Amino acid sequence: MKKVNAKAPGKLFIAGEYAVVEPEQPSVIVAIDRFISVTVFPVSTDFGTLHSKVLSDQPLKWTRSEKGLTFAEPAENTAIVKAAIDVAETYLTELGKPLSYYDMLIESEMVNEEGIKYGLGSSGAVTVAVIEALLNAYSVSVSDLSLYKLASLAHLSLNSNGSFGDLAAASFTGWIAYTRFNQKSLLPHLKKLSIKELIARPWDQLSIEPLLPPESLSLLVGWTGTPASTESLVSQSKSSGHDSAYSSFLEASKACVSRLIKALKAQDSKGIMREISLNRELLLEMAEKKSIEVETPLLHRLCKVAGDHFASAKTSGAGGGDCGIALVPKQFDSSLLTTDWEAEGIVPLDITVYKK
Repeated sequence: MKKVNAKAPGKLFIAGEYAVVEPEQPSVIVAIDRFISVTVFPVSTDFGTLHSKVLSDQPLKWTRSEKGLTFAEPAENTAIVKAAIDVAETYLTELGKPLSYYDMLIESEMVNEEGIKYGLGSSGAVTVAVIEALLNAYSVSVSDLSLYKLASLAHLSLNSNGSFGDLAAASFTGWIAYTRFNQKSLLPHLKKLSIKELIARPWDQLSIEPLLPPESLSLLVGWTGTPASTESLVSQSKSSGHDSAYSSFLEASKACVSRLIKALKAQDSKGIMREISLNRELLLEMAEKKSIEVETPLLHRLCKVAGDHFASAKTSGAGGGDCGIALVPKQFDSSLLTTDWEAEGIVPLDITVYKK
């Protein structure tokens, strides 16, 4: 085992939110240059430590048992890190790697100075970074797809109802077209197959395709300062099942995002902006019928101001707070837009798309 550092980027949804948690529903996501960084230090003790200012002021002592990692004292908000470590260590064991103890340092660029999350997919980034750091520490390399699958297995162990899109963005980086795997077809294999076997087999309906960025458009990001719960909002959207309104939303979202992907491939800036605006309308219609506040008043103003500056804008992710995005033609001065955002109490984030 050796000392290593790994980092994984956050994400922003461009289009396809909510629908993407269902089978065969496409989305467009970007990885952004805000990172979770994980450093692993080999130690000679019979225990390890986990140190993250987001989790605790003091390092958390842990040991290993048949059930995986166990903390010496009860620790809050460590479930995702523990799940990532358990999956990585199980996989390493399957590869015949003898496990030793280590200290792990996790650092985040996805919170502000007060520790409030920006809503950039930190849980996905930390999962990918933890797994990649541990594999690297044992000199094991995997493909982007296998890294995504390992991270997904960690989230599946926690019964996540999300899209796993943050895991795809963190693993592949750049602009991607993403369709979630069919969870129902995968579940019967989880207890029967090893992790090595699970990541080697095809996952039904999973699609992750790199896309070229739109050359004539700039991506701007505004933060409302209000954290949102993705899991809660997605659960609300699915609470009444597949009624006719929800089914219509899925059908319309699939058509819209499919056209957006074609427009991105063709570098059709007008087509890209048109589908972004339509995707916003579809989300608002769905939210109204499901009594969900996807677009808060401040996110509504973010979109209105962007429209005043010839940009197409919408919420990014589950909405309910967090971030909004705007795609603006590069011939316009985007600083005028961000200045008006600031006047409305919206924080422009200095973010660019990250491609490894």
